[in-house]
Amino acid sequence: MAPKEATKDGGNPLVLDPKWPGLDGGEPVEYSVTRMRAIARDLASAKNLDQHLGRLGSDTQLSPAEVGQWDDAQAFSKSVGETSAAAKFLQAYTDFANAYDQLVAAIEANADAYANTNSMNEGGSEV
Repeated sequence: MAPKEATKDGGNPLVLDPKWPGLDGGEPVEYSVTRMRAIARDLASAKNLDQHLGRLGSDTQLSPAEVGQWDDAQAFSKSVGETSAAAKFLQAYTDFANAYDQLVAAIEANADAYANTNSMNEGGSEV
């Protein structure tokens, strides 16, 4: 089977993976709004990132020993530097926490979209 193509903004064709489930109509795509909502709820309840933000003062200096002794921690401590390590780490940590929140919101939005589509396809009204 040849890959399907789509054009984005009238530019070069975007080649889609022909093995992606649901593109060729031969394989039904299965999803569960209930499961999507459960995953979003589990991720949201597991997040305790915000409680650590208060402990990370931007004026605190982190030494390589404080970051950790394993290879990746040492490489990380060199990349953030000792002079403003805490501020840089706080920014990275904050960015991660924000991305985590956006992930949960995206899963919830997808669940809402699927729930609305299900309702409309089944002859109901919007959810």
